Amino acid sequence: MTRSTTICAAIFMLSLGSSLAQGLFYWPQASPADGGTVNSSIASRAEDAIVEHYQAIPAPGYVFDSWSLYPRGAHAESLYVHTYDPRFFYTQEIKPITAHFVKEHTVPGPVGESLEIRLMANDQMELTFPTKWGTSYWLFSSSNLQDWVRTPTGTLGDGNDKTYTVPVPKGGKLFYRLAVYGPEIPDNPEIAVSGRLWNEWWPGWPGGSLRIRLWEYDPRIADKGADLFAEKVIEWPSAAQGRGGIEFELGDRSKANPALSYYITAYLYEDGKVGDLESRIYFLGGFNRVTIPGTLSGDIVRIK
Repeated sequence: MTRSTTICAAIFMLSLGSSLAQGLFYWPQASPADGGTVNSSIASRAEDAIVEHYQAIPAPGYVFDSWSLYPRGAHAESLYVHTYDPRFFYTQEIKPITAHFVKEHTVPGPVGESLEIRLMANDQMELTFPTKWGTSYWLFSSSNLQDWVRTPTGTLGDGNDKTYTVPVPKGGKLFYRLAVYGPEIPDNPEIAVSGRLWNEWWPGWPGGSLRIRLWEYDPRIADKGADLFAEKVIEWPSAAQGRGGIEFELGDRSKANPALSYYITAYLYEDGKVGDLESRIYFLGGFNRVTIPGTLSGDIVRIK
């Protein structure tokens, strides 16, 4: 073996050992944070296979809905079993998987649209959701999370929150889902993807630097990584405690390949420290696939 070959092998072994030393393959998280927890464990370990269990456990008043997997896909059972070969090399970026929980009387809508519930007096509950211009919204109800019926409630978005009051079901549970119908094309015809990212700030939030990346990959080739298509760094200003959002436009639409697929990643760094792994404080969870042209809206969650 030549000297250069020896060095390459040593680097490979070091990277592999570092990856395995982290313990579990995935970083599990719950959405919303108070909706439940995830118990993760290694069920079995062999030279050529490690089997991990990720069990979603809902908090009181919540039920499990689904998993969002990394880098893409979904899983409907509360127990997710993952098997991998520890002899192979794996990249060391954060690999999040998310257990989604829903309240007993509500089911969240598509990514980026939230349906909030508040119990009122006289056996009533209040359903509130944000809207966007030119987008239509309908509420669907279900008693079993499988059979959905459209309610008489429908509205056209005007950029403001909409609130509706419905009776609390008696003698059983009733779930609600917010369906969104509207344009999925950015306003700017030259932009590949546009959208808005949201988050809940803590008191005295100092602000930070948000790096959004648009990746391009061929879904027909399983062992080929994604290529960076476009990226942008946006300075997120400081704010008081509460919910805030920031809009973005990303990529040149004319350079997109219709035969390929695209997804977005986003990390918020401490101010001015973009690229420093230790300075990441928020990230966009899940696998965020987008069409081009298209839009994306979602919440970033805190890492530390």
